[in-house]
Amino acid sequence: MESTISGKLLGLLNDPSRFSKNPMDTVADDIIIGWCDLDPKTRYPVAAAVVTLFKRPNDKAPYEWASLTRQLLLKAPDPHAVFKEIVSRLRPTSSSRSLATELEARVTLLNRLDINAVPELAADLDATKATLKHRSELERRRETEEDRARNGRFEKRSIRPALTYMSRPL
Repeated sequence: MESTISGKLLGLLNDPSRFSKNPMDTVADDIIIGWCDLDPKTRYPVAAAVVTLFKRPNDKAPYEWASLTRQLLLKAPDPHAVFKEIVSRLRPTSSSRSLATELEARVTLLNRLDINAVPELAADLDATKATLKHRSELERRRETEEDRARNGRFEKRSIRPALTYMSRPL
């Protein structure tokens, strides 16, 4: 029962349609870390599930890691659990850009994740990057095929009336 309630609460906090900003953004990083330190094994992954881990300063800029993300990875007694939450949050939920473009942006973001102080995450990081890269390539192919099919239908529809008009006698 408690995990169901926790899951619903996490879902509410991460639902961008409910808030214009993540409510956790109003809490200072040191307060969040202090809260996590009270029950580190449980709270570090929970914090990683609800805080803003990365964002884009504006629509044209690439994603950037929040400073809290690295702190959560460094201080957690189980960095794998925190990393698992980070990975789950990398899935694009909505965007005006294509899914392939969003996935590629997540790979670029992962390339900038500094885990030198947590070397045991290197294999997980590499595997996650490879998976996201593969998904972005598949999605890019699907989008290209969809665009070709849509453009082909459009061209057939738009050319036919023009050809009919041009073939009429004057």
